Amino acid sequence: MFSEELNNKNYDLYMEKVFMKWRFIISLTLLSAALILLNGCGSGEAENNQSLEEIRSERGVPVQIEVVQPRSFEKYLSYFSKLAGIKEATKGAMVGGKIQKIRNRIGDYVNEGSVVVEFPTDVPSMQYEQAKTAYENAKRNYERMKALLAAGETSQSNYDAVEMQYIVAKRNFESVKQVLFIDAPFSGTIIDIKVNEGDYVKNEAYLFTIAQLQKMRAKIWVSEKEISFFKKGMKAVADIGGKEFTGTVAEISMAIDPYKQAFFVGVEFDNSKRELKSGVTADIKVLVYSNPKAIVIQRNLISSDSQGYFVYLEKDNTAHKRYLTTGQESGIDIEVLSGLQEGDRLITGGAAQLEDGIKVNVIK
Repeated sequence: MFSEELNNKNYDLYMEKVFMKWRFIISLTLLSAALILLNGCGSGEAENNQSLEEIRSERGVPVQIEVVQPRSFEKYLSYFSKLAGIKEATKGAMVGGKIQKIRNRIGDYVNEGSVVVEFPTDVPSMQYEQAKTAYENAKRNYERMKALLAAGETSQSNYDAVEMQYIVAKRNFESVKQVLFIDAPFSGTIIDIKVNEGDYVKNEAYLFTIAQLQKMRAKIWVSEKEISFFKKGMKAVADIGGKEFTGTVAEISMAIDPYKQAFFVGVEFDNSKRELKSGVTADIKVLVYSNPKAIVIQRNLISSDSQGYFVYLEKDNTAHKRYLTTGQESGIDIEVLSGLQEGDRLITGGAAQLEDGIKVNVIK
């Protein structure tokens, strides 16, 4: 309902502007026609013949005005980027072979170290059983020697030798296990599984992707000119399918990427409701500047000469040239830092025919 009412208001405002524009054009046309008629009627009488400049000087150049009022001004910079979990990783196979077992499904939450994908343990090249047996034997010897050392029945050197054997056997067995039993590098949600049980895969083939989804992150690439606008904590808005999600700037790179020739900025969004999905492309806008009480005018109203930018103001039916200092720009709007103030009567129509000090006739 609100959206429909807003659209109706925008339409009415648009039609009002169109009406004002055409009324101004008609008024100007009628005035020009009157001038031509006056000139034509007086062609035989030199004393009554007036030039266009004389009539304008007498009646004034028709203009439209707008009273300057401060308003909120915001500048956004827009980028496209893909969303990902606040922490996300894809695990790959460390050895080629057959997928023996997949312990989880997409959407499962797993703890760090939990095995997700298994390869067979009977692969001759891996010598899993040999490594396991060596580890178990070394562990038993180590625990026995540890008890003997505590009882004073063996020397420190004997204990140190057995301990070293245990450490080496344990490390070898864990290395083999890491190759055959692919585990989660951190606690999170399985968001993608790229293989099936029974598949034969090559070394380094992607197996599954895990992510922490309570927050989502997007990496945007910013030009050398734009990076100075960014600060941590700035508001960011992601538009996905017409729905907006609010986030903040969380990270700003300190060095330019040599390949992209741009700086990356990390933007984070709360995802406690799990509405945002990894891999989705979003239109991301970052609010880099705001002024709640700015003087703002449209860029087409500003002219320039050798002294700078200027506009015309109307006061006592006279056009006054006013030079401006401008600030930030956003779309068709330009922030005015000096030269205009609240209550000034800015000439918005007919300015092309004006000079400083010329008489004007405000068309309402």
